[in-house]
Amino acid sequence: MNNNIHIKTYNHPYTIYPCPYCKTKTSNSVVEFASSDIDGSNSNKVFYMLNCLTCSNSYIIYETTKQKFLLKNSSLFSVNKELSPQWGIAEQKIIYPQKINSMQIPAPSKYMPKDVKSMYNEAASVFDISPRSSAALIRLTLELLLKKYLVNDGKKHPLNEMIGMLSPHAPSLVTEFMDLIRDKGNGEVHPELNKIELEKLRHKWGDITREPDKDEIIYLFKYINFICELLGLRDKADKDFESIPEDKRKNIARRNQKFQNKFNSPK
Repeated sequence: MNNNIHIKTYNHPYTIYPCPYCKTKTSNSVVEFASSDIDGSNSNKVFYMLNCLTCSNSYIIYETTKQKFLLKNSSLFSVNKELSPQWGIAEQKIIYPQKINSMQIPAPSKYMPKDVKSMYNEAASVFDISPRSSAALIRLTLELLLKKYLVNDGKKHPLNEMIGMLSPHAPSLVTEFMDLIRDKGNGEVHPELNKIELEKLRHKWGDITREPDKDEIIYLFKYINFICELLGLRDKADKDFESIPEDKRKNIARRNQKFQNKFNSPK
């Protein structure tokens, strides 16, 4: 790894390292806050806390070092070969924040509320570790979006009911995406429920140990992004439409009513 810290070679607590937040290779303050021998072997674990001096964000790096024994006399024909112990970095990686695979998980929509976006990012951060957990968190992300911003009546409702409450006021594509998230999220957390429904309550349980379909779970991220995009664009369009002069809006309404009557009239 070309970006190894090599912190032990420094006499001051600073080093150059690429920040995972601002993506800048810049100066970082460094604090070693934990280290240990691995079972008394010739390996060490070290944890560093770095603080980027460009964006002020902090992150944690895990490092494994191993002891190697090198020849003091490099001549292969030397009679008395002495071994010199030296420490070398075997592995070094950022463990916090966890890297999100940007090639797979889409960035959250600009119309997504801040707290909903935080849960979306949490779902994305565990995708590589546990796609099933990721699907459950995306379902929870949708529930938060509905409960707090779309069906906010101060009462408790299950997700299925909230989608139904929204359906008269939202495009059908939006509620379809919501039901896909709800169904897939439920299926990953309670896969046996789908089996019960299909077998008409014959109690034939699904296989909870099956591997989740990662490609299908990635679509859940896309669905909730599309939901926020469509709702956000609808709100913007409504505001922009209000700026059209009233006489023009009346002409548009008359035009729409004309064609509605035409298609709704009995043939």
